[in-house]
Amino acid sequence: MKLYEVISGYKNIMWNKDVSIRTATPKDFETLYETGLATPEFQVSSNGEFMDRDEFMSAIKNPNGTFLVAELDSRIAGLIYANRGDIERAPKTQWACLVYLVIKPEFRKKGIAQELYNACIKELKNYRISRIYGWANSESDGSIVKFMSKNGFTKGHKYLWMDKEI
Repeated sequence: MKLYEVISGYKNIMWNKDVSIRTATPKDFETLYETGLATPEFQVSSNGEFMDRDEFMSAIKNPNGTFLVAELDSRIAGLIYANRGDIERAPKTQWACLVYLVIKPEFRKKGIAQELYNACIKELKNYRISRIYGWANSESDGSIVKFMSKNGFTKGHKYLWMDKEI
């Protein structure tokens, strides 16, 4: 199911009518990957890029993923990615993991993150997803924590990411 089939006409009811939201495609890869590289909150490891190129492309192509982009003035302004294929969760409750949500700095404070989030939730519900979870980088400026709290997420435990190349 393509996003435009799920939320046809959605552009007309958005807070910012100049923003369009669509499903990410492999053609968007370079712009989206550069956005990830330029977003310090995405860098999980202290000794590497935020994600391997192949891993990021697989997220765009993931049949169990909801990967959306927001465009303003024909430019990609932000992205959201939720993985619907969480095999570690019980099948009775359908879970999705909110993996990425970022708006490029020049497009922030325009309601675009909320529009991406709303579109993502709408699509997840069409897949019968009933629960969503995610992580927020506690070393960031706090905006993602505030955004998630505003949208009903509650704080869980704090973890320290540790990694090692082997």
